[in-house]
Amino acid sequence: MRFLPILWLTIALLPGLCAAQDDADNTIHAITVIHEDGSKTVTVTEPDKRTSEASTYDSHDKLLQKIVYALDDQNQPATGVVYTPDNRPVFKSVYKRDDMNRISEEDDYTMDGQPIRRFVYEFGADGKVSRIRAFDGQGNEMQQSAARRDQSQVPPRVH
Repeated sequence: MRFLPILWLTIALLPGLCAAQDDADNTIHAITVIHEDGSKTVTVTEPDKRTSEASTYDSHDKLLQKIVYALDDQNQPATGVVYTPDNRPVFKSVYKRDDMNRISEEDDYTMDGQPIRRFVYEFGADGKVSRIRAFDGQGNEMQQSAARRDQSQVPPRVH
């Protein structure tokens, strides 16, 4: 599926894209990331509202998805809701952080709270993601091919 390269790129970049912001800086921040396939993600963070919105567009500027994050006290994503291009909520995510304030786990739920899947991020000595473990909604660890097949059923998460 065409979304898969974006998905894996963003999963790998997730911890680095969620860097802390200065709490004293309450100005709105906008960041655009251009991906290798020509797509882009525009993220607008509003610290006063404790929200951040990431919109991903294909190489022709067609909206692929939007994620609206609720931010914690350090302006880091605590939860997120993924929307389709026509603004329908698809699923929600809850993020857990490790002692170094990196996202170490992402739990995805249906809009009515049923578990869909869980990702556990493992980090190497260089601080970068070295492995991503994927679990289905029942807590069973998925093999890489099964995890990719499961992820292709929903829009990619671009953080």
